[in-house]
Amino acid sequence: MTTQRTTIDLKRFLPILALLSAVNAAAFFAFVVAGWPVDYSFRSLLTAAILVALVVLAEQLAIDLPVPHARITVSVSSAITFAAVLTLGPILGILVAILGTLLDDLIERREPLKIIVNINNFALQGIIAGPIYFSLAGDGSPLASLRNFFSMLLAAVVSSSAQTVLLALLLSVATGTSAWYLWRSMARGLLVEFLALPALGSLFPILAREHPLALVLMVIPLLGPYLAFRDYRQLHHETQSTFELLADLLDRRDPYTAAHSQRVAQLTALILDEFPELTVEEREAIISAARIHDLGKVATSDLILRKPGRLSDDEFAVIQRHPVDGSEILRHLSPYRHIVEIVRHHHERWDGRGYPDGLAGEEIPLGSRVIAVADTYDAMTTDRPYRRALTHEEAIAELRRGAGSQFDPAIVAAFERAVARASAAVREKAAVSLS
Repeated sequence: MTTQRTTIDLKRFLPILALLSAVNAAAFFAFVVAGWPVDYSFRSLLTAAILVALVVLAEQLAIDLPVPHARITVSVSSAITFAAVLTLGPILGILVAILGTLLDDLIERREPLKIIVNINNFALQGIIAGPIYFSLAGDGSPLASLRNFFSMLLAAVVSSSAQTVLLALLLSVATGTSAWYLWRSMARGLLVEFLALPALGSLFPILAREHPLALVLMVIPLLGPYLAFRDYRQLHHETQSTFELLADLLDRRDPYTAAHSQRVAQLTALILDEFPELTVEEREAIISAARIHDLGKVATSDLILRKPGRLSDDEFAVIQRHPVDGSEILRHLSPYRHIVEIVRHHHERWDGRGYPDGLAGEEIPLGSRVIAVADTYDAMTTDRPYRRALTHEEAIAELRRGAGSQFDPAIVAAFERAVARASAAVREKAAVSLS
């Protein structure tokens, strides 16, 4: 699933969650009343216990993949609960899903509300998949016949798709976020799920028939991807940390611009708060670009960067190279390819007279237009060898004068709103602390 930065309105969320819980509970008891077969033998209960342990293990080994434009958490726990339904039947399979996610939630010490949401989420899959498979399939395992195999595929696709649709609608009502955006975010993780569900759903019943302990062998394919993706994620994290440190070191080359990139990233985030329609991924991409927007200055001489007077034409031409140099460095790193154009164009002008490519208006990426305002404001309000820092009011006046020529007028207006909002929040906090 893709993580969301949303705030839940409990007054709207709790009645919906209560309704979903009631529907799931009614469906489960309907299975009991309808007489779906349940095997309470020691062998079956041992199988259920092992599956519960595998669900917990899978959740503990969930991986956050550093995929550009998205945060995707990959776990095969849903595939295991799906396999549990096919192996043990709907009733025991759903109980495995509930107990497995409950134990994981208790281990992670999650809030009661999140525990209830997770239990409903995991139970929902079995409630949908069980009747589909057992109503359509014949005797034997999911691989015993084409009929069984396609019944399993249909159960997997319908249950996973319905699960994401219902969750998207539930979270949309509770948080006010677009249901379409929430579904698209969750659907990105469905590819892994669609691959894992048929694989585990077909293998687990066969292994369980041989002996329940044969299921323990599935720990190996669970650990393999975890270890591989853990190393990949660590490499991504180290790469990001290295480039952010490099950006900070570049700022320190000039004592007048120390922490400049950090401040620009903070101002950028402040501006982006005025654009709630942006997805989490778009927002994070722009902030990442702001954090290392001046990376290309690594190739610029200190004599030019720290020159106290006006730059010559040749020196200014060297300075103009830094957006291109920075973008070319990032182009060779897969975690940063999605921000290459943002970094390249952060010195373009709204009127088309900027550099390096002379883009104008909305040809300039939104992120570049936002960084341009944040970058210029921070530069104006910082002391330089050749001038004193402007006051906030003077800098705002300069941004207004440049709106429509140097800057996107909408971004300048958003910056003013953001600063006013932040100032009001500071005053309110101060008033509360004094009262």
